[in-house]
Amino acid sequence: MNVTELARWRRRVWSSRRMRCLTPRTENPPSGPVLFAIVRNEMLRLPRFLQHYRTLGVTRFYFVANNCTDETVSYLREQSDVCLYQTPETFVRKEAWIDLLLRRHGVGRWCLVVDADELFDYPDAPRVGLPELCAYLDDRGDTAVHAILLDLYPAVPLEEVGYQSGADYFTMPWYFDPPESLRKVPRAFYKGSGLDHRLEGGSRERLFGVKSCCSKFPLFRYHPGMFLSDGQHYIEGARISPLRGILYHFKYLQDFAPHVREEIGRGQHWQGAREYKTYASVLRDQGAELQFHDERSIRYKGSAQLEALGLIIRPADFPKANRP
Repeated sequence: MNVTELARWRRRVWSSRRMRCLTPRTENPPSGPVLFAIVRNEMLRLPRFLQHYRTLGVTRFYFVANNCTDETVSYLREQSDVCLYQTPETFVRKEAWIDLLLRRHGVGRWCLVVDADELFDYPDAPRVGLPELCAYLDDRGDTAVHAILLDLYPAVPLEEVGYQSGADYFTMPWYFDPPESLRKVPRAFYKGSGLDHRLEGGSRERLFGVKSCCSKFPLFRYHPGMFLSDGQHYIEGARISPLRGILYHFKYLQDFAPHVREEIGRGQHWQGAREYKTYASVLRDQGAELQFHDERSIRYKGSAQLEALGLIIRPADFPKANRP
């Protein structure tokens, strides 16, 4: 066991001592993809999140609730397809929590690891469900799917968004920055397999000047030699598919500014919530004058639009769904 593996093992052991299951323990579902997510005060987004992934074909959800103060825990305990854990640990240990649950519930399975404000999409979804997508990946021998993390934002001030929990996001107009706003950045720890870069740029850099990663690997067939790295934005030990999906990122709702203030107070994100402090500075300086939408913004019109723009990639051998 090398130094990195030993450190990861110690983090898993510590996390297991501090993580408690709040729902009856049941056997893992016999088949189908499963989903893992860490949540804190996500009642605004959770109902739509669950509906989206159930429609795609997720058979079981594994959540870790971290110091929730709203109805998130009670709501998730009522869901029959949810296995809910709770931990009081600091949020910076989140990678250890996911690593632990993947080893407990995900070995040999197709797994999604996403946040509550992220909705996964890919060619012909939901006509092609996740089970069919995973079968295609198995036939190719691929074990992970890359996805663009696409920030969607409104054309109105955030306090005017008025999103209602459980509603379809796409009944409202959303916008995104053009594909050329993303750039490839070489990975410092590239090991000769997978992708040698990550994507940065997009609306968060334009609006706030932060260099956030704009790509993830949300779907993979997990084995114990595989792990997420770079703040869960990269995956090690996987064969990456040429198919590329999208994670719609619904960060910019009416709760954005209050959430930023709260996370600065908690100080549990990367480098003492450094990115959130940058958000707060811009929000404080510009207030209601802050404009997410500008002349470069593109109105979202559907996944076919994103495929035409090259954000979603469909391999030539990907089967098209039977359309009505």
